[in-house]
Amino acid sequence: MSEITAKLKFTQDTLKRLTGKNVSHNEIKDNYLKLLSHLKYKKTLMIAGSQGSGKSTLSVLIKKFFLKFYSKNVVILSIDDFYLSSFQRKRLARKFNTDLFETRGVPGTHNLKLLDKVINNLMKKKFPVYIPVFDKVTDNKKKYKRKISKVDLLILEGWCVGSKPIDMKYLKMNINDLEKKNDSNLIWRTAYNSALTDYQKLFKKFNYYLFIKLPNWEFVIDWKYKQELDLRSLKSNIHLKKKLHQFIKYYEKLSKWMSLTTPSYCNVLITLDKNQSIKNITYK
Repeated sequence: MSEITAKLKFTQDTLKRLTGKNVSHNEIKDNYLKLLSHLKYKKTLMIAGSQGSGKSTLSVLIKKFFLKFYSKNVVILSIDDFYLSSFQRKRLARKFNTDLFETRGVPGTHNLKLLDKVINNLMKKKFPVYIPVFDKVTDNKKKYKRKISKVDLLILEGWCVGSKPIDMKYLKMNINDLEKKNDSNLIWRTAYNSALTDYQKLFKKFNYYLFIKLPNWEFVIDWKYKQELDLRSLKSNIHLKKKLHQFIKYYEKLSKWMSLTTPSYCNVLITLDKNQSIKNITYK
């Protein structure tokens, strides 16, 4: 088996296991293999995209592919693993006098100091490094931590990773009923946008940035719903869809802001089509 054939098969099999989809050899050759080759010598990488965009899937593919074909250890840091505990978020909500901070997600609901410490230790190779694991079912950290003893490529992935603060005109605009009814005084969005300023120093430690752009916002709800159904081995659940529809509103403004602004400064822009396939990859 030739090297290109082996890479095609491995990538196709890996994507099948991760997504359940059969990705064609042409799409793998034209998009995935070119991207994986392009990233071969990177030391640090940020990957961002809305919920359901496939950023976690891409991160895992990179990790598995790099180990098999480049003999490189990839460490994936998900910003989701650094959420504050439910107790800490309730305290944050009391501080700003808004219950909106009780829901994890927006900047300010992460343990930024811990994330920064972990990143610094990994970059300086101060092993072993212990990485927290967040349990979204209990809404708190697990007791278990991942132990890392080697890193060749460090990936930071997450929905808001790499985002720049929202400008005031866009911030003040109500884009859903959550903002209109529950944040009419702008306290919540002003606070998380201010917190995002503190994230910039951390983001600058990464020298390469990949952004995954969706066709439009409605696909976020549909794809996230499908993702959650697959996790639960369900075909449909009306209650779950309504719950997700409300939950996604917390992420909507910053996600839309990123979709508007990030393509102008990311290093790699992946544009998806309505079928969740890669429509185009732009390298800058």
